[in-house]
Amino acid sequence: MTRTTRRISFAMIALLASAAAFPALTAANAAEGSARPELSPMERVSAARAKQNAEGESDRVFGGKEAEKGAYPFQVALLSSDRLDESAQSQPNAQFCGGSLIAPQWVLTAAHCLSNQGAAIGAETVTVLTEATNLGEGKRYKVVEVIVHEGYSETTLDNDIGLLKLAEPATAPTINIARGATEDKGTSTVIGWGMMEDGTFPNDLMVADLNLEPNASCNAGIKEIYARDLGVALRQLSTRMRYNDAAVAEATTAISKYMNDPLTENMLCAGTTSGQRDACNGDSGGPLFVTGDSGPTQIGIVSWGEGPFDANAACGHKNAYGVYTRLGNYADWIKEKAGL
Repeated sequence: MTRTTRRISFAMIALLASAAAFPALTAANAAEGSARPELSPMERVSAARAKQNAEGESDRVFGGKEAEKGAYPFQVALLSSDRLDESAQSQPNAQFCGGSLIAPQWVLTAAHCLSNQGAAIGAETVTVLTEATNLGEGKRYKVVEVIVHEGYSETTLDNDIGLLKLAEPATAPTINIARGATEDKGTSTVIGWGMMEDGTFPNDLMVADLNLEPNASCNAGIKEIYARDLGVALRQLSTRMRYNDAAVAEATTAISKYMNDPLTENMLCAGTTSGQRDACNGDSGGPLFVTGDSGPTQIGIVSWGEGPFDANAACGHKNAYGVYTRLGNYADWIKEKAGL
């Protein structure tokens, strides 16, 4: 048996073993009925918020700080209409994603925020909240049209972009959007009401500065996580299938060589090497932006991230960074759909 044949043999073992082990490792995802933890946030995030508040947990962007009141007027919250009543106090429990006002009647967000169990949500199921730094304030707007990118993939989260048309123009200021290529270097800012490092959801808008990184940084970091998880899966079955750590190492190395890059050209990478600052659950759809002489310009949309199966925290993993929709690739699509 040649060494090449042995590598293929161990690679096949790895694939079979990981396929058997993944159901146990991804029990949380299976319980939610989705292949990826980012999917169906309307049900998942608003339910988690409601549970937190019902249990009386403390009111706390991952590793971020509270935004100054009125500092980011273009930020909007997407609320689940079914969880709202006439009181402003119902708004925090209803929040499930973020978005940005790019024109008085148009909100930009992630496609996965506008999809539930594989289908586009109805316009009546989502309410847009503007002019809110705290989720207990602001103005509500009805939605009359939901647009999900035709090429959106729930498997890869490619083309993770969508639009909401409001029933009437909002009065809040809008944000500029990137109309072409942007450099993958420098400092950017992400904002949102997503999960904090202590596992709770804030009512106050949070802000964090992130480093823009080349896609190669995200690809390398995520592949390291995949390889580690593969090793965990293989070790779980090593006693039953009677192979040793050397076989695990060889199989993991063999398969890692053939892993495709997780990021597509429609994605960009931002975060910190340490993982101390990151977007998280509930931040999806919100803006990643840079600030220049003409004010803030949105270059990305909070899309997805990865972490080890056995991680204690949902986000903020070392060398993992966060993945955002590369907005500069969609100027023509936005013009086609919204005329902007």
